[in-house]
Amino acid sequence: MTLIPAFVSYEFADRKELCLSLAAQSGRRVMLVPPLFDEMNRMRKMLIDVMRSLEALEIASFLPDLPGTNESLLPLEQATLSDWQRALEACAQQHQISHIASFRGGALAVAELQSADHWVFSPVKGATILRTMMRTKVASDREAGLITSLSELAARAKTGPLELAGNIIGSGLFTQLIAAEIPTMRNQRIVRLESDNKPGDVQIPGTALWLRAEPDDDLAMSAAIAQDIALWIGQ
Repeated sequence: MTLIPAFVSYEFADRKELCLSLAAQSGRRVMLVPPLFDEMNRMRKMLIDVMRSLEALEIASFLPDLPGTNESLLPLEQATLSDWQRALEACAQQHQISHIASFRGGALAVAELQSADHWVFSPVKGATILRTMMRTKVASDREAGLITSLSELAARAKTGPLELAGNIIGSGLFTQLIAAEIPTMRNQRIVRLESDNKPGDVQIPGTALWLRAEPDDDLAMSAAIAQDIALWIGQ
């Protein structure tokens, strides 16, 4: 019988944050950590498909909301990268999860979870994420007849919240992300697309959904991701 994803919760900072779960009857559990900001929206359907494929492989999966995102009651402008790291540590502890699969910038939010085993898909530096969003902001301002530069946006972010791609990013989050490098973690498996020539442990076929203009899916890639996660957990 195919299970339907359901919301469970985890407690952090005197709040309950939501976590989508497909809890197959298995001792094998994995937490999927989504990409950040607009990449999270573009890839959420793909992540749900991965969860369904994992359930068919008898692996329970959990997809938490980061504080300040989705249904979280915390305004995003109050969130920091440190908050995200502590929140995911709390989620992993409360749901007894020792295997973490993070996607893109999600790897930055689990950098402090050194006691877990890590599967990481196409990791990216925090500065790369922010600069992509800032370039989009500069381009949209130009279309509106405004002149903005990357340096001006970075300076503005140091003194108050900055809106990028519909996200209100506070100074604390901006400062921590701009300095966040791709982490090296225990029992780490780096997974990349076949089209990506950066170093990695495994390459899989698929498309860079985070570059699409609208949310999309790639069922073959989702199945390949689930199969590789299952292989990794079983090692």
